[in-house]
Amino acid sequence: MDPLIRQRLVGTLVLLALGVVFWPIIFIEPVSDEPIERMVMPPRPAVDESPLPEPVVPSAEALGGLQAPVLDAVEQETADANTTLAADEGETDLAVELPEAASLDPAMPREKAPPAPKLDAQGFAEAWVLQVATVSTRSRADTLVTSLQSKGYEAFRRDFQSNGKTLWRVQIGPRIERDKLKAIKTEVDRALKVDATILRYVP
Repeated sequence: MDPLIRQRLVGTLVLLALGVVFWPIIFIEPVSDEPIERMVMPPRPAVDESPLPEPVVPSAEALGGLQAPVLDAVEQETADANTTLAADEGETDLAVELPEAASLDPAMPREKAPPAPKLDAQGFAEAWVLQVATVSTRSRADTLVTSLQSKGYEAFRRDFQSNGKTLWRVQIGPRIERDKLKAIKTEVDRALKVDATILRYVP
């Protein structure tokens, strides 16, 4: 058979096969035995939006019965009297003569671990601060705190009421090791002309 005729016959058979396959898809509409039903969206479920009660935390009840440490009032008043700075010194940087904190407590390897903090009768850890000054203005307290911090001391201020006036205490700490504050006290007494006092740290 002539190859040309054979190619035409093969092409005709391929076209007939494609027609048999695609004719129903293109020209015959599908028929479904089951009617199509329109589904209705179900109603929105009801959600209880009433506020929930506060959770009961057993640890909070236990802590509520503990009494936080309170510093002895007489001890604190004595510290305030011994660290009151003269009012005529203004904003003078009294801490300028203090050595750097790192020179008083240099970082050195320990031969043994530091002692664990002691606990008081209520179970609170005992920590200590060094009260270095009592001043009558916040700006003066801030000046002293900034000066101490610039030399590496962990200084902060606290306000309190005395005879209807607001005063400020400047303290260094807290430290777990009480003896670490003794070397600082010696230098503070010399530079600020006070009798710095080591007190129990009360948050």
